[in-house]
Formats: sequence, structure tokens, C-alpha cells
Amino acid sequence: MMKFKQLVLLSVMCMVGLAGCGDQGSQTNSNGSNASSSNVLRFYAAPQTGSWYPLAVGITEKMKKNDPSLEQVSIEPGGGVANVVAINGGQGEIGFSQAMPTVDGVAGNPPFKEKTENVQYVASLFPHITQIVVLKDSGIKSVEDLKGKTINVGQKGLLTEEVARRILESYDMSYDDMGSVQNLSFADAVEQMKDGRIDLMFWTVPLPFSVLTDLSQSKDMELLSLPDEKIEELTKQNKGLVKTTIPKGVYKGVDHEVQTIQSPLVVIANKNTPEDLVYEFTKTLHDNLEEFKNIDPALESVNQEDLTADIGVPFHPGAETFYKEQQLLK
Repeated sequence: MMKFKQLVLLSVMCMVGLAGCGDQGSQTNSNGSNASSSNVLRFYAAPQTGSWYPLAVGITEKMKKNDPSLEQVSIEPGGGVANVVAINGGQGEIGFSQAMPTVDGVAGNPPFKEKTENVQYVASLFPHITQIVVLKDSGIKSVEDLKGKTINVGQKGLLTEEVARRILESYDMSYDDMGSVQNLSFADAVEQMKDGRIDLMFWTVPLPFSVLTDLSQSKDMELLSLPDEKIEELTKQNKGLVKTTIPKGVYKGVDHEVQTIQSPLVVIANKNTPEDLVYEFTKTLHDNLEEFKNIDPALESVNQEDLTADIGVPFHPGAETFYKEQQLLK
């Protein structure tokens, strides 16, 4: 009888976590999200061929070098919307996304079916700038000229497509008003524009973008501006979109400024990610920003003050603590 009571007591202790029973590397909270220990980092970035992957490698390698206790580090494939979903669900501790889908997720706006209440903000990085591309002999002077035209909005699920859809909506248009809507890759879309099979391309990508540089070298390329009232409408819908200007001369033949919108690459974390892990990530990013510019030239215009740009999403406490220590937040 005494042995039976001891077994029952041990079982109860295991269930409440007092006896150290079971796997301590990852636990599931009552809200369904996974809380990991401080020595585990599953970083959601992009596939190895994606532009975010090298930067993710650089940051995590620097973290491992500075903190030997960080035993388990992995870089997971994903994308803007997919990473918000993964971080919210606790499949990863920290990850990249863009400001626009992050804001949409927290608010529960489409394409998200519910609010991503477990997502918090860590840092803002380089802008993804909307570039509306035509050839100068296309006759297209504005988005309002697109009815019946063939357009490319990028691959499904990427930021480019969602931004393109919202721009069309601001002109009271949809895909149904187009002659054809393509979801081609960067390279394929450029080749089809060269061949005259596409009239306009939307891209929300870093500046300059290599395939557009190539296009401008072989064809007379033009970028369309968005008028003030359309930019105001779009930025009111989502704080992750902001007005920006593409300087003249970025691409051959585009010898004027172009008014458009941008959504920065951001770092997000699950709210249950340990504060010390997010603190160390933020510190690594802040302290080594100049070194990381050698990995991704898109960071060239980013300074340490830019990391705390307000996108309307609460900071993770680990990031907030670090920024306050650096007097970057009040």
C-alpha cells in the first residue's frame, strides 16, 4: 500500500513539473503555443534560395558564437504570411516577416482567419518597396489604365500579390478587370515583359532589385508613381505600409523620383519566447548591424535607430528592455 501511494505521489509530481519528468526543451501553454527554453532557437526565415536566408544564417551564427549555451539552432523555411502563422502557433521562437502581414495578423485581417495574438515585435530592418513596372512604349501612365491588360502580381502568398490586390482595390478594380493576371517568378516575369507578353509588373522588394536592373539595361523601363490620395488610403488601412520615394537614377532611364509605398522586413517573436533569448537576439542585431550589411546590402541604409520603427505592434519584453537600455525607446 505504501509503495502504491509513493507511485501516485510521484505521478502527480511529474504532472505538475516538480519532479523534472519529461522533455523540458519545449512545453505547450494553455493557449496552445509552445514555450521553449532559452537554449533553443527555431528561426523562421526563408528557403535556402530566398533572399532572407543568408542574413538569418549570419545572425544566428553570431548568436551561437557569443552564447555557447545556445545548443539547438535551426533555420526554418517560410515567407511573410507563413512565418506570422508559424510564430503565432509556437512552431518557432523568432522569425522574419514584413510589417504589413504582421499588422494584418495581429488585427485579424485577411488573409488571416483570426488574430495572431501570440505575435510580438522585435525589430524593423530594410524596406520592401512597391515598384510598379512598365515599358515606356506601353502607353500605361497610371494604374487606372490597367483594365484589360496583362499584369504580373508575383507568386501567390507573397507580399507583392497582397499589395498589388490592395492597390487595384484603391482604384475600384480587381483581378476580374484585367485581361490576364499572372503569378510568375521574378525572372520569368521579366522575360515575358521583354517579349511583350506582360504589360505591367508589381514587385514589392528591396531596392535596387537585380532583375529590374537587368530589364532597364535592355529595355526602356518606367516606374509608375502612386498619387497622394491612394497612398493615404493604403497607409490608413495598415500601419505596416508607409509612403516612400524611389530616388531618380536607381534604374537606367528612370530619371525622376517615384512616389510609392513600402513595408519593411521585420523580426517577430512568439510572446512566450524567453525574454533573455529575445534580448540576446536584439543585442546581436543591434551591435553587429554594420557587419550584417556585408551579408545583405539592403541593410546599407538602416541604422540602429531604425530598428525601433513603430508599426503598431507591441514589442516583445526582451526587445523592449534592450532598446530602453540603449535609450532607443522611452
